[in-house]
Amino acid sequence: MKKYLFSNFLKEKLIYQTCRDYWEIKVNELFYRNRISDAKAYLNTTFANGTDFYNGNPIINYHFVKTGKAIRIIQEEPNPKDIEIASWIDRFKTDNIEAKELVISIQLTPHSEKTAFELIKKWIVEDYSSKKMERFIELKLELEKIEFMDYI
Repeated sequence: MKKYLFSNFLKEKLIYQTCRDYWEIKVNELFYRNRISDAKAYLNTTFANGTDFYNGNPIINYHFVKTGKAIRIIQEEPNPKDIEIASWIDRFKTDNIEAKELVISIQLTPHSEKTAFELIKKWIVEDYSSKKMERFIELKLELEKIEFMDYI
């Protein structure tokens, strides 16, 4: 049986906040270790009155001004019949921001978290180009599918 982290995060606001804090601590630790200091949130995650959407899209997001890149983590409700992680490169544009965005859609398990951080590291720390990153994602996620098929 898969071990999901924060499995009731969409139903319980306290679990949701704890999950988001967990992501922020882990991602900021990666940024700190790699001397990345220009990460800023770029997506609104609250209603006009300040109440959080509590929908997991995104659970966290960061824009990196110097590189014109971004990351957005969408945390999904656990579903043992579905693959734990998917990812793609997208373009994000507003009046103030234009970025190439690494999007990771994840059902959070210890294994999928490890994969997500491999993707983030390649994209932000190792500064993979979009084309190289797309190839890496394709290969990495193909391996995830093979493991998933072995599991079910």
